[in-house]
Amino acid sequence: MLKELLQILKAKPALSDMLDEFTLMVEKTEWMFVNSIQVLLGEKPAADMAKAVYAKDKEVNEHERSIRRKIVTHLSLNPRADVPACLMLMSVVKDTERIGDYCKNFYELATMINIVFDRGRYKTPIRDLVTQTESLFADTRIAFAHSDEKAARSVIARGEQVNQQCNMLIKQLVADNLPTNKAVVYALAVRYIKRVSSHLNNIATSVVTSIDNLDFSIDPKI
Repeated sequence: MLKELLQILKAKPALSDMLDEFTLMVEKTEWMFVNSIQVLLGEKPAADMAKAVYAKDKEVNEHERSIRRKIVTHLSLNPRADVPACLMLMSVVKDTERIGDYCKNFYELATMINIVFDRGRYKTPIRDLVTQTESLFADTRIAFAHSDEKAARSVIARGEQVNQQCNMLIKQLVADNLPTNKAVVYALAVRYIKRVSSHLNNIATSVVTSIDNLDFSIDPKI
């Protein structure tokens, strides 16, 4: 499905511009993810990243609005053409914007409650989840830009593993006897990681499924 839609997108200048802008969105949210997490884990001073994180978030939001405007304009001029491609692009653009919001949440969480992550029991597994999720960004871009089903299924399978590990860590947090501030920060951090992974999964899913199944989990082996 996506291969045919991408051919439509790339063949027409207006739609091709949207595709390029979408790729920029994913790249910028990846930057936000990496840097905001480093602030949260105490690996980078919050003051160094304050302006940059919010500036990137505004850029991501403007890309979303820009693509929406271009889609509306394109469909207004061509009411019977390229509707599936535009709907698909609208969906994955929203997923990317939501990733940006969660990345901003990482930074805001770091500035709300100043705690040191306990090494080992929670910092190590959270850092592992971050590393796994970070690796999904580049593969998601590749899968979407080249309609690479193999890369997409890899993203979906690895993303599901991240989500399962997040669920297990949340259960561990619920059962643990942690100070309230640490429990809240750890739980929110894990939840945000899961949501970022899930939105990347949604983008990858667009490569291997039909438009009506976008945003729904699929078996990566199918």
